[in-house]
Amino acid sequence: MLDPSPPSRTGYPPPDVKVRDFRRGDEAGIRAVMEAAFETDAMPGWTPAEIDVELSRIPVDPGETLIAEVDGSIVGYWARRFVDLRIHPGHRRRGYGRALFTAAVERTAERGEEAITLHVPTHLAASVGFARAVGLAYRSSLWQFRLAAGTPVADPVIPDDLVLRSWTADIDVDAFVAFANAAWEGHPSPLGLTAELARLVAALPAFDPGGICFVSRAAAPDRPIAFAKVEVRATEAGPPSGWIGQIGVLPEARGEGLGRMLLRWSVAYLRRRGAADIELAVEAENELALGLYLRAGFERVVAWQHWVKPLPTSLARPGSGAELGDRRAAR
Repeated sequence: MLDPSPPSRTGYPPPDVKVRDFRRGDEAGIRAVMEAAFETDAMPGWTPAEIDVELSRIPVDPGETLIAEVDGSIVGYWARRFVDLRIHPGHRRRGYGRALFTAAVERTAERGEEAITLHVPTHLAASVGFARAVGLAYRSSLWQFRLAAGTPVADPVIPDDLVLRSWTADIDVDAFVAFANAAWEGHPSPLGLTAELARLVAALPAFDPGGICFVSRAAAPDRPIAFAKVEVRATEAGPPSGWIGQIGVLPEARGEGLGRMLLRWSVAYLRRRGAADIELAVEAENELALGLYLRAGFERVVAWQHWVKPLPTSLARPGSGAELGDRRAAR
């Protein structure tokens, strides 16, 4: 999020900017913004590989991703899923960030959410100034953890009353989404997975069905109670890295050691696939998960701050669900 408060000489809103929903074909323009920002902003923990990952997972659901366009060229974007608002370095301080944020607030309220969340890179003074100017305040931190190659981790022990299975081509995606979101119930940042996004990821050329592990009781093998999703990602040089994207357990199955078992399964699977360092992200306030990862040998390497602005329900359109208090924070 990299556009400070616009200079007064430009006026607001800027007359030359158009904010619209993302559509397929915008990826090249977003990539140009990301790559330019990568060169100038030195974002901690951000690598060229992360650009590819984010671009491949932008859903087309209305209101999920917004584009700022000037004279037909993309100058910035807001991605709800990645709590990310970014302006091309050559187009900053012109009010485009504020225009995007204003539209993002409206779309977030339409979804019935109580607040909008953005990642604020605090090593950039302009980003902090922008965040404060639009009414955001610090809420929490997301920590990137890394398990160094060669750090010993015990193999998973699978009890006899449990069975494991992988993703299959005939899986009921809608049922999976409902299960995955339920498995993240009560998490500091709920998963908020959609069927459209699940299908998008499953259709990627690099999608690995074996990297998703479902845990079920042997007495009900078709009813998962926990799951993990991992990926092997290429690096600029050297062996690939591993990424543990999600570990989730249904509320009624928590306290049985399934999270620890799935963490060990994840590390073992990634190392069999050739991964060296293994990374994951966890909310700093998730004390149970923090303890699990620290005991396994993971170390914190980056802290990303999330800032929040509460939204008045008066912004929501009739029927949006705001009056029901529907709360689905972006991860």
